[in-house]
Amino acid sequence: MKKKLKKKIRFLIILLLLLFLLFLIFLYLFIIRKPKVIFTDNLTAEINSDVKISDYIKEIKNGKLITKNNKIDTSSLGKKNIIVEIESKNKITKYELNINIVDTTKPVIEGREKLTTKVGEEINLLENTKVNDNSKEQLQLEVKGDYDIYKAGNYNLKYYAKDSSNNETSKSFTLIVEENPNLKIIKTSKGYNLFIKDGIATVNGIVIANKSYGLPENYGNGLTSEFLENFNKMKADAKKEGINISIISGFRTYNYQKNLYNKYVNQDGKALADTYSARPGHSEHQTGLAADINSLQQSFEFTKEGAWLNNNSYKYGFILRYPKGKEDITGYMFEPWHFRYVGDIAKDIYNNGSWITLEEYFGIDSKYQ
Repeated sequence: MKKKLKKKIRFLIILLLLLFLLFLIFLYLFIIRKPKVIFTDNLTAEINSDVKISDYIKEIKNGKLITKNNKIDTSSLGKKNIIVEIESKNKITKYELNINIVDTTKPVIEGREKLTTKVGEEINLLENTKVNDNSKEQLQLEVKGDYDIYKAGNYNLKYYAKDSSNNETSKSFTLIVEENPNLKIIKTSKGYNLFIKDGIATVNGIVIANKSYGLPENYGNGLTSEFLENFNKMKADAKKEGINISIISGFRTYNYQKNLYNKYVNQDGKALADTYSARPGHSEHQTGLAADINSLQQSFEFTKEGAWLNNNSYKYGFILRYPKGKEDITGYMFEPWHFRYVGDIAKDIYNNGSWITLEEYFGIDSKYQ
């Protein structure tokens, strides 16, 4: 009986040992030998950077990386979910990796450290300057700082750019505004800058030709394209309303005006001629921006054509250049036929039908020296 018991106990012990051994084998094969991946602590990447899955794996236990596309797409911001494949004993185990694509890099500005111009001369501060960003965005460059192109001096300015991730950058540069011996600047009574360069006076880009400011002999070669384009529009619209307008005297050369003025002086004397005819170089006709329309009689004011021009010409950028009652300001008698193209400011000069003059608008005079 005792022998039988001992035999059973021995059998149970052996069976338990076998089961324990099988457990150890199972543990080794299926748990201890299972592949394990340890990822790095930093799971971020800069946008458009060149990174691989392997860059984020610190250690692989019991296996090897077999993910086919090891390179990570970093072309857009945000979370990027990636499947990492590890092979162990011909078995593939998949792990999930979340990479955060970020942009923490400032844009890079390329530009000159010094720019030089002369007083009154236009300059493009952004020319030959560009900004690059790792996001590959098209960024807008700005210039920050105060400067006065009409005052000589050195101005410390900055180029500035900001990307969509709020990364900001700036680059300092100096704008050097030098004296301009070929330019004279006069501050008008209305606060405008009147420029006289190469014998040509302009205010806000508008050429001035009156008794105070003349033009060089060789200036002008015909009615300008902007005059003709807008006059033709005005003419076509007037015709729709049964109004016929046409130019009877447009561009005049310096020499043409000289002969015309001398003729009037011989006819009426200099003092009287100066009230209705410009001296050579001082005629608006030489600008290519003025013309006499339909008639040279003051009674033109009372015709339907004269009335239409008086009330509508400003819509096309034209002004009645020598209004009635403004003779002391313009220096010329009332000319209801003489219209000058000035563009957008025509509406202000029209003054709701109570015409003011170009001289009043800019704060300049019209007097022979």
